[in-house]
This record gives sequence, C-alpha cells and structure tokens, in this order.
Amino acid sequence: MSNADVYDAARQRITELARNADLNTAVGACPGWTVGDVVAHLAGGLADFTERRFDGVDTGEWGERQVRERRGRSLDDSLTEWALNRQAADGLFDSPMGPILVTEIVSHEQDIRTALGRPGERDNVAVRSALTRPLQEVDKRMRSDGLPALRVELEHGTRVLGEGEPAGTLRVSSFELLRTIAGRRSLDQMRTLAWDGDPEPWLGVFSLFGERRQALVE
Repeated sequence: MSNADVYDAARQRITELARNADLNTAVGACPGWTVGDVVAHLAGGLADFTERRFDGVDTGEWGERQVRERRGRSLDDSLTEWALNRQAADGLFDSPMGPILVTEIVSHEQDIRTALGRPGERDNVAVRSALTRPLQEVDKRMRSDGLPALRVELEHGTRVLGEGEPAGTLRVSSFELLRTIAGRRSLDQMRTLAWDGDPEPWLGVFSLFGERRQALVE
C-alpha cells in the first residue's frame, strides 16, 4: 500500500469512530484534548503540512493552535475541512513528508481507540508503515549520539538500529514499538519491555516525542 492508501484508510476509520462517539471524551494520550479535538488537529495539521507551516512544533504549540482555532466547530465542519485539505495535500504522500503523515494519523487513530475503549487495527500494514520514519530517526540519533547498536525483533522481521555489533536486543510488537516511540509510554513502561541487556542507554532516543510521565495502559 502507498502512503496515500494507508492514510486514506486510517482517515475513514477515524471518521467512522468519531461519528459514533461522544466527541467530548477525553483522550488520555493527548492531555487536555477530546476526541473532537484530535479530529480537528488532524484536519488543521494536514493544512499546515501542505503550507509548510511548522512554527511551534518543538513546543507543542503547533497542535494546540490547530485545536484552539477550531474549538466550537461541529464534527461535520472538521471532516469537511479534512477532506478538502486531503485533496490539497495529494502530492505530499510521495514526498519525504508522506511517512510522517502516516505516523501522525495512525498514532492518533490509536489514541482515539484507546479513549473510546475501541481497540483494534493493531496488527496491520498501517502500524508497520507508521514505524518507517520513526525508526529511521531513532537510528539516526543513535549514530549521532554514539550509542551502541540495538537489535529490534518485530513480528515481521528483525533490524539493527545504530552502528556496529548490537549490544542488546528488544523483542516487541510493531504496535507497542510505535506507541513507545510516539511518546505514549512512560519510562517505567519502556523499562518493562522485553529487553536483553540494560535498556537505559536507549531509553532517551526512543522518546522521540518527549517523555510521558504518567503510564498509558492500552
């Protein structure tokens, strides 16, 4: 499946979830946001990707602004905007931004599913595709920081992150690895994963989106 195919399938699943949900349900993975806010963020975020507007990404203000500007709008308004922005963003999916958009939407689909008590779509091509860019970034950071290499054993294959002979092994599902790298796991949760060896050297680089202080159980 292409990046566009993965994105569109996830957008359809999120639309169906949202249409049958209480939009005011709090989303624990995104403190301060509701299900409706996450949909608004996805709609507004896609516009920002298209316009190359990324101010505030490092501080979190990027997403907060999108939600703030759309508070009070109906779900239909958000979905209509999202559909229009999707058309405008068509060329992005074959660019370096394509894998980032996939990671973004798949992560937020799981955020919404957890909030609504509707788990699913954890062992599919979307989750595996969503890992592509984050694993590249982890590998890059490990090499830049001079960290020892790590073997990662997933259900669909094994890869080595970093340079040189692996100094440890992490056995983990694609879903759990995505949630970890996407900042949906606390350090204590990360330590309980199936590591061979001391995980401490790698915990920092596996928190690409910041450290989560409170455990998120899914």
